[in-house]
Amino acid sequence: MTFIQFLRIFSRNLKWLIFFPLLVAVLVYFLTSKMPKEYQSGTSVYTGFASGYGITSGEEVQRVDYFAVNNAFDNLLATVKARQTLEDVAINLLAQHLLLEMPDPLYLSPESFERLKNEVDEPTRAKLIVPGNFSATVDRITKEKNSSTDNVVVKLLSDPKGHYSLQTLFNNLTAERKSTSDFLDISFKSSDPGVCLNTVKFVSLVFIEKYKFLKTSETVNVVKWFEARLKDAAAELNNSENKLKDFGIRNKIINYYEQAKAVAIENETNETEYYKELMTFESHKKAIARLEDQLESREILLKNNSELNRLRKQLADAHEEYERAKLYTNSEEKIAKLAAKVDALKQELKVWVLQYYSINNTMESVPSSVVLENWLREVIGADASEARLQVYVDRRKEFDRKYNEFSPLNMQVGRLEREISVAEKQYLEILHGLHLAKLRQQNIEMSNNLQVMDSPIFPTKPLPSRRLLLIILSFLASFFLLLIYFIAKELLDGSIKNTTRAEELTGLKTFSALPNRGGLSSHSNIGKIENTLLDYGVTNLKIELENSPEKTANYLITIISSREMEGKTYAAQKLAEKLYSLDYSVLFLSNDDALEDAETEDRRFRMMRYDITSKFFNAKTEENLLPELSRVRKDAYNFIIVEIPAISVNALPNQLIKNSRLSLLVLDARRGWTASDDYILKLFSKASSSDNKIMTWLNHVEVENLENLVGSIPKSSKPVKKALKHEVIEEA
Repeated sequence: MTFIQFLRIFSRNLKWLIFFPLLVAVLVYFLTSKMPKEYQSGTSVYTGFASGYGITSGEEVQRVDYFAVNNAFDNLLATVKARQTLEDVAINLLAQHLLLEMPDPLYLSPESFERLKNEVDEPTRAKLIVPGNFSATVDRITKEKNSSTDNVVVKLLSDPKGHYSLQTLFNNLTAERKSTSDFLDISFKSSDPGVCLNTVKFVSLVFIEKYKFLKTSETVNVVKWFEARLKDAAAELNNSENKLKDFGIRNKIINYYEQAKAVAIENETNETEYYKELMTFESHKKAIARLEDQLESREILLKNNSELNRLRKQLADAHEEYERAKLYTNSEEKIAKLAAKVDALKQELKVWVLQYYSINNTMESVPSSVVLENWLREVIGADASEARLQVYVDRRKEFDRKYNEFSPLNMQVGRLEREISVAEKQYLEILHGLHLAKLRQQNIEMSNNLQVMDSPIFPTKPLPSRRLLLIILSFLASFFLLLIYFIAKELLDGSIKNTTRAEELTGLKTFSALPNRGGLSSHSNIGKIENTLLDYGVTNLKIELENSPEKTANYLITIISSREMEGKTYAAQKLAEKLYSLDYSVLFLSNDDALEDAETEDRRFRMMRYDITSKFFNAKTEENLLPELSRVRKDAYNFIIVEIPAISVNALPNQLIKNSRLSLLVLDARRGWTASDDYILKLFSKASSSDNKIMTWLNHVEVENLENLVGSIPKSSKPVKKALKHEVIEEA
């Protein structure tokens, strides 16, 4: 749409664009005459989301996570206007008002108090309240609300005009972050200043409590889970430790690794002592052999002497018993007795040997007592060494038995210790997680300590009235909506409108057009416009006839249409009158009942009416339509104009159409072009001969749609038309 088209629409509908918005504004003015006054009260709550300090905050300056801060404020705002929050506020407000015995401006105005008394009768009020106890009253009201879906509390919470309506609370409650600070501004509007003040107070208390509960409940379940898992982990660790304890008791193990190490050390010591004693025993044996060689035959006597052998055996047994006592750490008293016994046996054996042998010297001139004493010493040493070797051998067997016992225990002890280690690690991890969860829980409790900074105050002055704003907005809204309607109507209009669109739809050239007289204002120069258009049509008529090769005394022009009420009669009559005014003789034939036969004094213009008969379909000439024409000199008329009834209600006289020199298809510009019109046009085309020219004649065209034919149409009384820059109509 061009700017010129917009101005045309605006100019054409200007009276509606002024009248209708004014009507709406006046209506809003009267409807808002009793608009109640509104009061507003507010408070500020410090959140500490962006700059607050908690347990986990470091000493160094940390980077602020603005996404997390915005998310926290979104959650907080959602909590403020949550349905449960508003419901708790409404119940608290209702409890406060029901506890009043008389109106109190700080809580409820007299008008609101009377309204509440009408809505809650005295028996119901007595049932809901606990005098002097606000908390108990709130509990009773909550219980009553939840008892059914149809009770007085539910009705009060659902009443859209009441102070306790959830929808009213939601619409009048405003909560927003103050710029980029840590403060949250909360405000509420109401027609009652006391209700306004106390609603803000209850909102602050309820939403802070609910928000803290929501934040702490996030970690409560986590802490409970960690505590349950810690209990299970402790039980599992205790069970693993008990297994190891029972295993140690059952196998007489205090410390497996220390005991195994001690056994290994003792075994190594035993082996060392064993080989040392073995070398000592072998040295004694060599010494005995050498000394016995010196004693020669006496050796045999000594060996065969039973008494000597008995004493030696006793001495060997005493030595073995003494060594065992020392190795196995018996009491000192027993070891001393065994040592004394060994010494006694040694002394007895020495005395016996010396008494038995009286020879003083050996063959090598060595005193026999010396040799014998050396032999006795070596024999005693050999016996003692042999006894000790036997003890070491027995201990070796004992160590082998211990190794057989300790070796399989190693794997079991390792498995039990690994089980304890795993259970201990799991326990410590869960304990660490529990510590972190409790730390976060405490940090959340501390960091979400919302504080009311500016307590709400009682509003003494109402807010400025919005009545004037509503009136202005209603005027502007209705104005623009109506303008949009007219523009949409113009854009969606499917009518023919103008000659350009008519040529596109029909494929025919334009003969002329006639203005829409009903759509023009009284001061429009319609006669001048219509006369110009008729001149345009006569010019086209002369051009078409002059270009025709066939020249006759008169020309037959048929006026046709596809539908009724297209304005054929008026158009044909105007064309006839125009031709007559240009000094042409014209005969006009029409079947219009309102038309009467008439003739001018100079007989150059005559109008005649004909009737539709059974011969109409086969009519070839105008005489077939009106037999009286046979007595009229047709050559006296330059133009014979015949109006043909609409084909939608009458048959088409094909031969008459074929014999005409020009057929004018009259179309109403206010209607649309349909498929039936297209079909009828094809019938016209088939009925016409090559000598018959069919042209469209557009009727009832709006003035602004005629500018492509007659140029600009100025209207001095409307300034909008001055913006239409086109050529000025030139008079012929």
